[in-house]
Amino acid sequence: MKKNNKFKVGVFSGSFDPPHKGHTYIAKLFINKLKLDKLIWNVSIRNPLFKKNYFHSYKERVTLSKKICKNYKKIQINDYDKKYSYKLVESVKNNYKNSEIYFLIGLDNLKYFHKWKKFAKIIEYSTLVVINRPGYYKELVNSVFFKNYNKFLKKKLNDLRILPGKTWIFINDKGKKISSSSIKNRIYKNK
Repeated sequence: MKKNNKFKVGVFSGSFDPPHKGHTYIAKLFINKLKLDKLIWNVSIRNPLFKKNYFHSYKERVTLSKKICKNYKKIQINDYDKKYSYKLVESVKNNYKNSEIYFLIGLDNLKYFHKWKKFAKIIEYSTLVVINRPGYYKELVNSVFFKNYNKFLKKKLNDLRILPGKTWIFINDKGKKISSSSIKNRIYKNK
């Protein structure tokens, strides 16, 4: 039996265009480090901060995500169909009442996190977890978010009784040197 009896739910959201082994590596790391009971892998229809064309359609990205995650029983592919992450986290919080909610972003996203619509709601409803990505460490200390919230950084994961609010976690891991952009670039070069 767990010391802390609260059900732990992680939210891992992104465009996943395409989903790849780097994403599943991060998802497993997220599950293991935080001792999650469930990870909601949410495929975003589009990123509201950037106007970009997607390589795969939304339906293809959901199908590919289901395929790559089929052997991970703690990962649930979900479509909360929310344009903004704060709405996604709010929906998860409402569906998993009395649970601890963790919201995962890659370090590359921290640079713009303060520009996300109602980003403060995300850290009110959940505990933000930032995972290192190779080549992005400077993004951490130079980000507006870090400058304003570095004093709330939880440095040790041995006590995971974390309350939402301003507390956040940074997971420093070497990761996998793979990205959706590099996969798409290889595909474009071979056309």
